[in-house]
Amino acid sequence: MSGRCAAWWRYSVAAGVGLVVLLAVAGPLFAPYPGEKAVGMPFAQPGGGALLGTDRLGRDVLSHLLTGGTHLLAVSAVIAVAVTVLSAVLGAVAAVRPRAGKVIELCGDLVILLPAVLGILLVLTAWPQGGVTALIAVSLLFGVPYCARIFAASAATIAASGYVEAAVASGESLSHLVFCEILPNLRAVFTTQLGLRFVVAIYLVSTIAFLGVSALGPDNWAIMVRDNASGLLLNPWAVLAPSAAIAIVAVGVNLVVTSGPRNRRTPKTASDAVRAVGVAEAVAEMGSGSALDAGSVAGSGRSGGCGISVVDSGDAAVIAGLSVVADSGAVLLAPLSFRLAAGTVTAFTGASGAGKSTAMRALLGHLPPGARGQGAVHVGGHDVFALDAAGLRRFRREHIAYVGQDPGSELNPLLRVRAVLADAAPGSSDADRLAVLERVGLDPTHLRRRCARLSGGQQRRVALARAILRRPRILVLDEPLAGLHGTLRTEIAQLISALATENSTTVLLSGHDTEAINAIADTVIELRPPGAGPVDITAVEADSAGEVQLPKGRSGRTGRQQVDPSGEGPAGRNGRRVLNPDPAGTAAPADLSGNGEIIAVRAEGINAVAGGHTVLENIGFSVSEGAALAVVGPSGAGKTTLARVIAGLHADAVGSLDVGGVRVPVGSRRRIKVGANGIQLVTQNPRAALNPRRTVEQTLTRPLRRIARVPRPELRPRVTALLAAVDLPADLAARRPHQLSGGQRQRVALARALAADPAVLICDEITTALDADTAAAIMSLLDRLRTDHGTAVILISHDMTLVRGHCTDLLVLDHGRIVESGTPATVLAAPAHQATADLLG
Repeated sequence: MSGRCAAWWRYSVAAGVGLVVLLAVAGPLFAPYPGEKAVGMPFAQPGGGALLGTDRLGRDVLSHLLTGGTHLLAVSAVIAVAVTVLSAVLGAVAAVRPRAGKVIELCGDLVILLPAVLGILLVLTAWPQGGVTALIAVSLLFGVPYCARIFAASAATIAASGYVEAAVASGESLSHLVFCEILPNLRAVFTTQLGLRFVVAIYLVSTIAFLGVSALGPDNWAIMVRDNASGLLLNPWAVLAPSAAIAIVAVGVNLVVTSGPRNRRTPKTASDAVRAVGVAEAVAEMGSGSALDAGSVAGSGRSGGCGISVVDSGDAAVIAGLSVVADSGAVLLAPLSFRLAAGTVTAFTGASGAGKSTAMRALLGHLPPGARGQGAVHVGGHDVFALDAAGLRRFRREHIAYVGQDPGSELNPLLRVRAVLADAAPGSSDADRLAVLERVGLDPTHLRRRCARLSGGQQRRVALARAILRRPRILVLDEPLAGLHGTLRTEIAQLISALATENSTTVLLSGHDTEAINAIADTVIELRPPGAGPVDITAVEADSAGEVQLPKGRSGRTGRQQVDPSGEGPAGRNGRRVLNPDPAGTAAPADLSGNGEIIAVRAEGINAVAGGHTVLENIGFSVSEGAALAVVGPSGAGKTTLARVIAGLHADAVGSLDVGGVRVPVGSRRRIKVGANGIQLVTQNPRAALNPRRTVEQTLTRPLRRIARVPRPELRPRVTALLAAVDLPADLAARRPHQLSGGQRQRVALARALAADPAVLICDEITTALDADTAAAIMSLLDRLRTDHGTAVILISHDMTLVRGHCTDLLVLDHGRIVESGTPATVLAAPAHQATADLLG
């Protein structure tokens, strides 16, 4: 069924259901006779004054039909709303409070042990005079356990997202987490369940009325069916009319709810533009050697320069005049033209927000919801924007593979890696899967691990392995080198190069590591933000030294810490200390605080378990006010787990943690009292960092009001100042997350953390989605935040250049243990452990 026919069918069904519901609600106003008035002989045929004949008591069937639906629909609506709302709340609570979730699940299991139909009949038979009250109560008792499980499963994914975890780390109350963070993002589930519960309620009320086990109103379609069944052969309309009304409402509501309106991912304007302008004509209009509209092309890597003015048989893709505009009018991608030669590597570089991800997804026929596209996109001989839904699915399955900037959100967290790879390439063998895992630097044991138990770097490699296993003609990789340590980054870069040279795969990638990109790319396209040049750091309000001025923090410190321009970092306080793994757990924690300095955060004896395996063992450290501790190590070493333990997000953890001299519970998710001016977390994945239902302004306003206690009239100027501090324009305040690039979302998440004026700021890979200039600006901002506010920063990063230049202390993790610690200058200059040496590449 085509999209137009499906829409016509959906609207027709909706109109029919709406008409029946309207007649049921307003029916008494249009009834020719009172519902209980006899107008003729029992079971008389249609005719005369009775359009549908009469029933067993001689009453007009049409009049009785019009007056008998109000009670049924009203009771069904109350049951549906009550069951859905209560189930949604319980499911959300179960997602954010695992202990409460276990209690809810246990109670549900006890109820489910009793068959629902039998239980309902027993209760109503024992309480025959309960009427509507008994029916609603029994519906809640037997309906909520099933429905709550569905909401709990859906809410669990949302509860694990970055914006919910940031809210938990900020000390938000349970009511805020449930009603402001989770439930608004369960609208689709809520709507679907509300419709289904309404259908179930209609059948339940009809069945109870038909059986007569509870005292319900006499004006009821089900009672009409029961009372008139004996005269089915005399006047079938007395039975068929109410039966049809019940069926139309029940089935129609179900169809409308489950086939609600969908977002059009391919705007009509884009298709029209492609049909109007041929690819060859569009490319010819660019002229030989003409510059790109939104970027510039520079030859580099193995094959030198690559023009775009000639279309030949070697072109895997040709993009001409592609531009994308959001539904708000914001330009997401300025007009862009380029070609991809078969068997080559093309790279997008440029500032965050330039449209790299938008351009890459356009090759798959995917545009942001509500966005309008213009231009021509031909990939592998296919006019992508002209494909229908079925053709687009076939094209994506057979010709192209895409690995996004946040691979963790693309992997089913419940599946094992073996199942993920088998699903991507059903015809592959176990040997093929093992080989592709080895190519991305993962050992065979990862086949048995669930995706949720992988680190961010491991998830990125599994997603890459899944794409490679499909053997696509075109491979689109968004930030494939982000979040990887030095040696592994080099290996993955070499793998990408080999895919092009040995397998003739056409690769389009993006990234900010210019050295690695220039080493493997044939063509580098530098995109620029729409209507702007390269990122200008000096646009941030600065003093004569080029430093953003921030208000003084809690400590009132006004001194300024100087960063060695050579990149070696400030002189350390304790030199370097090497810790050997100690299975007995007797090694003393690394003391990085120094003497005579105020300790902002101290951790001792931190141990954490995930999936039955120990992921952190005997971790200890301390960070002084104004200091920056870099936590580094290979992928899967436990860095993110340590950050989550400190932020109070990892339940299976023990140890002691002090923040500003106050003991903070470890392994607990309830830190409401220490949330304000305490710990703030900026999570690793920018895609899940922000609540999709909120604008940027709403996101920043919450901590400003709740924690910083900023008066309402001053909120907008403070929001503008926060955006400027992270190098974002003020007009982004009205946008929602889907209208931002990955780097912009990451900076908004950082601004949200800064709005709370934290004593401890945990930054998990916050520069991976940023270009070099913006990353340097963000790190300089953190330097000034530490100096002026006395904020302690815990930075997780794979960028050793940033660590050297902006961190005072260093902690190296490997397999969940501290293997080396000290100052960056000392540790990185002469690594004493192989894990540290691997970080340097």
